[in-house]
Amino acid sequence: MDTAAYISALAAPATLPPCPGPLPGVQPAFGQRFSGWHLGMGTPDVLAGILKGTAALGRDDPGCRSASLGMGLWGMQAYPLSPALCGWMSPLVEAGLDAPPALAALMDHMARTTGLDDSDREGTAIWHTLTREIDTELILQFLSATMRDPVKGMSWLRLCWQDLLFINRPELAEAALELVSWTGQTLPLKARLHAELAFHTRPPKEALAVVTDLDPLTWGLWRAYAGGELLLRAGETDAGRAVLTGLWRAIPWHVNLTLKLHELYTPTPLARESDTADTAVLLYSWNKADLLAATLESLAASDIGQAQVYVLDNGSTDRTPEVLERARSLFGPANGRAPLHVETLPVNVGAPAARNWLLALPAVRQAAWAAFLDDDVVLPPDWLLRLLGAARGRENVGAVGCRITAATPPHGLQSADYNIFPSPPRVTEAGSLPNRVLMFDNCAGSVDTGLFTYVRPCLSVSGCCHLVSMAAVARAGGFDLRYTPSQFDDLDRDLRSALAGMPALYAGTLAVKHVQHSSLARSQTTRQIGHVMGNKLKLDTKYSDDELAALGRENSRLLWDDLQARHAFLIDRLTPDV
Repeated sequence: MDTAAYISALAAPATLPPCPGPLPGVQPAFGQRFSGWHLGMGTPDVLAGILKGTAALGRDDPGCRSASLGMGLWGMQAYPLSPALCGWMSPLVEAGLDAPPALAALMDHMARTTGLDDSDREGTAIWHTLTREIDTELILQFLSATMRDPVKGMSWLRLCWQDLLFINRPELAEAALELVSWTGQTLPLKARLHAELAFHTRPPKEALAVVTDLDPLTWGLWRAYAGGELLLRAGETDAGRAVLTGLWRAIPWHVNLTLKLHELYTPTPLARESDTADTAVLLYSWNKADLLAATLESLAASDIGQAQVYVLDNGSTDRTPEVLERARSLFGPANGRAPLHVETLPVNVGAPAARNWLLALPAVRQAAWAAFLDDDVVLPPDWLLRLLGAARGRENVGAVGCRITAATPPHGLQSADYNIFPSPPRVTEAGSLPNRVLMFDNCAGSVDTGLFTYVRPCLSVSGCCHLVSMAAVARAGGFDLRYTPSQFDDLDRDLRSALAGMPALYAGTLAVKHVQHSSLARSQTTRQIGHVMGNKLKLDTKYSDDELAALGRENSRLLWDDLQARHAFLIDRLTPDV
């Protein structure tokens, strides 16, 4: 099938009523009624939460009704295993949704599917252990024992499916699909999950054929999105944009799709090489010699132009000194680079102090930007040019970050942009620990479907690859030593920078691969969990109610203004001349 045929085949079906008047999602009424709408809707639980509100208001507000019907249809097609979404089919049909019959029957069955209970707790624990060990034979035995269950087989599939994608052994996911006892009602789901597996594990053109073969009436919205994204990944940018434009006309309220499509029409330019002259690239490491070696090789192979590189050995007792000595040969004038600068400390001073030590180096203090990298990242060649390019022309940017994914396919999302819920700080109940800094994690460890490939202002970005403005450091200070040895120190610095009028910027068209998860995600022992909880307590008690309220208001204003501007651009660009 040629590109034009794919564009035609993937056109979103006209199963939704037209959006009345101004597009929902940017109307002032939506901002008042759904204070978190602007944060994004890239996960099923977020969609389900907003859907509850739009459905309640849809009886009296045409915009809410239109968004509710579209959101429900999109959600059930994009996340057909989600318990939070599958139960919405009947209420939305009653509200006027012209539901595809096969999807309606499937969702009715899924809503009545028996969930896992306490009797399945041991099996659930076994599964989580197997996903860490990735023993193929044992996993197949587990799948055979659970998926064949005629009563709970679908519930086990719900539990295991995303893990099967992350394991990246397509034969295991295929085996799971073959083991389930499919019926006439559920069989369309098998084809849909088979297409999702292809989306994440096959080359784009191969996966595109599988996605296009899906029934367009049952899966039209997700089929159009997945097909458009695969065309983009195959290098067919114009074709992918055309398909996603058709989808956006059907669901223009989708925040992530709006931001993504706008970026496709107005791509953020790369920085010029001359922009790298005012940049210092900073790394610190403790006893991760092999990971550090791979990171430095990745860094040396990337286009950092005239940037200076500084590495702090934070009291390592392994082979780190040898790694750093060998790495010197990767840099220097002979390689078109500045020499590698190495700082060595006799003891591990923790992450905040290590970062401050690097920021205090005389040459770094003279730079305009400090690009911090973790010692276990894999960098694309243009990473620095993308970060600097995103910041160029924008005033008062405190830091620039990017999409962080796992290092191995299918590159699950570890983080995107972080923002704060606009609601006032919660009152701490007597006898409870405060939970006052409520950050919105909009990707929540999901697989990377491409819904976070946009650029927009935000409150915070991931600390494992972020470009910090030295002007923001001068205005708001460096990293707080009270978060030693690590955790929440980068978020705290971003909050202080935002309070000083220099919020962060998310450049999600850049993806940096992270070999390990964050220390927060890796915390397992009582001591580790206690340390994380202790630092969260410090964060929750550091800021006053007025400061947190101000952060929420300003963060919300920036995101709403940005969303409205992008909607207005797309309306103007895509509205036919009369």
